Amino acid sequence: MFICCNTKPKKEKPQKIGSTAANSDAESIKHSKAEEEIQKELVQDTVNKKPNAELNQKDKKLQEIQNIVNRIKGYRNEGKLNLSIDIEKSFVTSLIEEDQPTTYFIEYKWAIDYTKFLEKRNLDIPKSINNTKLLTEENTQKEIVIIKSEKDTQLLSGIQPDKHYVLLNQRSWLFINQLYGGGPTISIELENTIQSPDIFNDGSTNITSHTVNHTKISVEPCIEIAKLEANAFEDSDKLTNKITPGRQISSKTKSIKIYPKSYELPFVGLQNPKYYCYMNSALQCLLSIKELNDSLLKLSKQQNKKFTMAYQDLLRVVQNSIPGSSISVEKLQNMCLNKFKYSQQQDAHEFLLFLLSEIKEELVGKKKYEKEEFPNAQEAWDVYKSRNADIITDLFAGQIASKSHCQKCKEISEGFDPILDLNLPLTKYYIPREFKLYDCLSNYFKEEQINDSWKCDKCQFVNKSVQRKIQVTQTPKYLILHLKRFTQFPKNQKITDEVIYPEALDIKEFCTENVENTKYTLKSVISHMGQLNGGHYIAFAQRQNQWFHFDDHTVTKDKNDLHLSDKGAYIIVYEQI
Repeated sequence: MFICCNTKPKKEKPQKIGSTAANSDAESIKHSKAEEEIQKELVQDTVNKKPNAELNQKDKKLQEIQNIVNRIKGYRNEGKLNLSIDIEKSFVTSLIEEDQPTTYFIEYKWAIDYTKFLEKRNLDIPKSINNTKLLTEENTQKEIVIIKSEKDTQLLSGIQPDKHYVLLNQRSWLFINQLYGGGPTISIELENTIQSPDIFNDGSTNITSHTVNHTKISVEPCIEIAKLEANAFEDSDKLTNKITPGRQISSKTKSIKIYPKSYELPFVGLQNPKYYCYMNSALQCLLSIKELNDSLLKLSKQQNKKFTMAYQDLLRVVQNSIPGSSISVEKLQNMCLNKFKYSQQQDAHEFLLFLLSEIKEELVGKKKYEKEEFPNAQEAWDVYKSRNADIITDLFAGQIASKSHCQKCKEISEGFDPILDLNLPLTKYYIPREFKLYDCLSNYFKEEQINDSWKCDKCQFVNKSVQRKIQVTQTPKYLILHLKRFTQFPKNQKITDEVIYPEALDIKEFCTENVENTKYTLKSVISHMGQLNGGHYIAFAQRQNQWFHFDDHTVTKDKNDLHLSDKGAYIIVYEQI
């Protein structure tokens, strides 16, 4: 598009403002009553340790797991096995990547078979989990086994990670166990005060942890189930044949390590040789989204993913930079020259969507699908998610439903579309006025008459105009709102009126009734100063629980909460709470 930094307007002095799955396989996935009780105890134990303010969030996460389990079973029963696998793979992968300690054991051969199933190399639905292979004989009948002392004898001595077992975080274990059943539940107790990095070390079995609170650590999973290799293990069934009468194995093992939480990226400036403030402001917003950065940093180098690798390189440079310094973004700048000319004014919103779309395409591949009709919003979303198992979709994608009313048969036809942002139009008035963000959203979602011909799918009647209403059916983790300040009709111009946006946003009134996660909090703002043919982009973004003002190479703390009242707000990003 246009608009960048031909000239930087003079800065006004800041004013202080107030902080405002197949039926035949059904038996293999049923739970026994005892196993259900195990899960209830696990869940209750966890909930009891949480403050009251966190119970609702915990309940929602548990309900999310149960909903996905029910959905997968439903698709299996309908004979839609491939779709159920795609959903399962996407969901369990996202759980494994969560920022939680890996403290739940799962038998390795089962994990390998499960991986083959997720990769569709074996379409037999896995049987129940059998963790008894990991325990001494006298402990195989237990429902729950907690490893909590350095001389614990419940585990077989000599069992090795990535050979006899792998570790999962709690949510991954709850999901897999609810779907497939079995057990027992074996977990590492991290509540004790630990004096040494080697908390469990009997010379044969070695599990280590650092002295940190378990709610504040980030985990490097010992294994990613979706990426297990069939030839990377020794069949754990052979373990029994090697056991002496005393069930002892004298082989030295590896360590399972739980690493301290990685820090958020430091705040650094981005150099602007000429017209790159549009890029710098968009990048500063992305650099503040920890889930995105953590996920992309884990990717291995791949030459065919040039934009993803370029952004990863930028992340590594930022990681190693001194807070408050400024760095070059030359690699990304050069890669974008075919679309964003360095000698022309450019648009921050266009670049933000371009970069996210390029990374998404590189992660999932460039695929074309024919236009499909779905019976409901949930199935449309499930199919979309199964085809787009990537971090961009996980964080930024949502879905809207468009309802059209036929004038003849009075039936309502629904269409479902994924979204990465909402483009909110502004109206130009002769006298400057103040808008409220809620008014912009209400205007965007209001029912309106579309003066275009439309053929009803039900009665085939061709409507010369149609009443249409849109609603949100899936909310994104990060909601990108684009205020359409730049118009081309009736003439090219910028709408400079102020838009008042809240720090806390609830979009429930614009969603269908079944949508639950509708509350957001402000995460970042991109602002445009100046006019259509000459202006400058800056950004406000939250980093390390503080707000910063990013103006190309200059970074300052937003001590006066200017991020809450910027009159040039152009892109507003909210984070789901």
